Amino acid sequence: MKNKNLESFIDDISIFEEANTEKLPPVHKWKPEYSGKMDLIIDSQGDWKHDGAYFKRRSIVNLFSKLLLLEGNKYFLISPTEKWEIKVSVAPFVVVSVDRVELNSVPAIKCTTLTEQVFLIGKSHPIWLDNINSNDNAIPFTRVRDNLNAFFNRSSYYRLIDMALENKNKSRDEISIHSLGIDYPLGLTA
Repeated sequence: MKNKNLESFIDDISIFEEANTEKLPPVHKWKPEYSGKMDLIIDSQGDWKHDGAYFKRRSIVNLFSKLLLLEGNKYFLISPTEKWEIKVSVAPFVVVSVDRVELNSVPAIKCTTLTEQVFLIGKSHPIWLDNINSNDNAIPFTRVRDNLNAFFNRSSYYRLIDMALENKNKSRDEISIHSLGIDYPLGLTA
């Protein structure tokens, strides 16, 4: 996709910049025709680049992250009139911060993504372990919204492990994280 097309796409979705940042656009209701492939990649660190250059404006990345759609195994950047296929190396979101919180006296784990989405680990946002490829150890993932997932960056992963080790059941070798009344296994201790 040429830069002119990217500018056109930005103009097309600019109405959402003014909207409440907590409210997501209704991408599931939009049915534009397939527009082609855009040279836009979300790399293995969660950074976005177009035509080989990283985005410099975080506000554009945050806006675009609200316009992601997964159909089958293909990711799209979508507007009411355009639907561009993009490449995602691992997952479209990256959890960069993990904190313990309480919600009505119930312990929970709060996650924040690189694109500033905030949510609590629970039924709608479970944690599971998965391999990126056959050579890697399993890493934790979580659901951000719809069928879009996030992986945990190194520091947030270590923070999860620290939290799990603090609560480790001495009679078992498995560690898990507890949030909103649900235990999520994170693997075995050495």
